[in-house]
Amino acid sequence: MVTLTIPSDISFIVLTAVTIIGAIVALQAKELIYGAIALAISFIGVAGFFTLLGAPYLAMLQISIYVGAVVVLILFTIMLVHREQEQEMNPEGSIGLWLAGLVALAISGVVALAGTNLPSEAPESNITISDLGPALTLQYQVPLIILALLLSASLLGALILAKVER
Repeated sequence: MVTLTIPSDISFIVLTAVTIIGAIVALQAKELIYGAIALAISFIGVAGFFTLLGAPYLAMLQISIYVGAVVVLILFTIMLVHREQEQEMNPEGSIGLWLAGLVALAISGVVALAGTNLPSEAPESNITISDLGPALTLQYQVPLIILALLLSASLLGALILAKVER
């Protein structure tokens, strides 16, 4: 039996629940307003992770840039652009949902396996800006590739969402 006695373990579990539930609600929301608010809650959860990691500056950047700018931009766009209500989701859409779930599980497995190959010691603290590029590409190759794939997938998703049907 696992006992949680450390307060950081409990806060990690709470932040994980807030972040994941916020992301799921943002994806599944029928109304765009509720999806944007759930996205803001998910971003606040990510800012909590930065605080747990001892990076309050990054947490404030997360809140100010993503919650303060991106979500507010989404909300203003929703309010200013009149968009017709879409018809009910067809049953074929559930196949895409299952496929997306399987792809997410596969990516999670790859990330979990890649996490075992990360260096265990922290990089030296007197690293300079010119040493940052080689340090990232040599020590953190797999997370860098995963980050590039996630950024590419989010760009592709944004392009699909912005597609105008004629």
